Amino acid sequence: MFKKILVPVSSEFYSKDVLKRCIFLAEKFESTVHLVYIIEEKTLYQTNKKSDAHRTHYDRMETEHDIMNKQMQAADDIVFKDAKMLFEQKKIPFDHEVVKGEFSVVVSSELEKQKYDLIVMGYERGCMVNYRLLDNVDVPIWIEAGGYHTSILAVCSNLAPNQKVPDLSRRLAQEWGWDLHMLYVVDVEDAVEVDVNGKRSERKPKRDLLFTGQTFVEDMSQKGIDVQTVQGSLEHETIKAAQSLEAGLVIIGREQKKRGKFGLPVRKLKQKMADRCKYSILFVN
Repeated sequence: MFKKILVPVSSEFYSKDVLKRCIFLAEKFESTVHLVYIIEEKTLYQTNKKSDAHRTHYDRMETEHDIMNKQMQAADDIVFKDAKMLFEQKKIPFDHEVVKGEFSVVVSSELEKQKYDLIVMGYERGCMVNYRLLDNVDVPIWIEAGGYHTSILAVCSNLAPNQKVPDLSRRLAQEWGWDLHMLYVVDVEDAVEVDVNGKRSERKPKRDLLFTGQTFVEDMSQKGIDVQTVQGSLEHETIKAAQSLEAGLVIIGREQKKRGKFGLPVRKLKQKMADRCKYSILFVN
């Protein structure tokens, strides 16, 4: 399933939990791992900008060179050292490199070079890292939050095709021996339905949304999966359920939410979910 895993690590944020999760996944799926340490250009730019008025071009270039060296040393002494110790102990094949750039741009570039089945990364709230890749790439993204509870919360809704999430969550739960909990959210803030191609319908009355939800519940019941149905905001209900379960993993599909409370536009839904949820999330893009 996840045979080739990409692990991007920003110079702005490093979590050892990401490497530990990669080991778990690589052992389960016999995966290879490619680790990329990204020296954020934004950090270099801001350092030079502060010194523009007082230093020569040569001085600024020398400062940037010094920062680059320190970051590369940090990659070797901390990140790659941890990776070598952890992965070699488990005999997991991996390679690594250092790249200067912007987080999302570097990840997109790596995806163009090679085919990956999964991206595993950390997420730091309020830091300088740009996480727009969450909305821009088609590869599944696992955001590791630490913790090792053995339960899966699979989230479906009127705002997604609901095809990948049920099958993937059931398969993972069976292979890992984890408890599976499935939630169907009737999002009353954005009263549309999304088809198998990810296309949104016109606005629909709540009774139609509830009927579709009930049809989904009955279909899952025939497959031996119990589904809890709730009405409300997709974000709020997902996070509330994850907290209640202390979920080891929350799986979310291609939710196409465009409207929120009072009909206001919703942007960067996945980033908001990652920012507010304290549990690991797998976005099945």
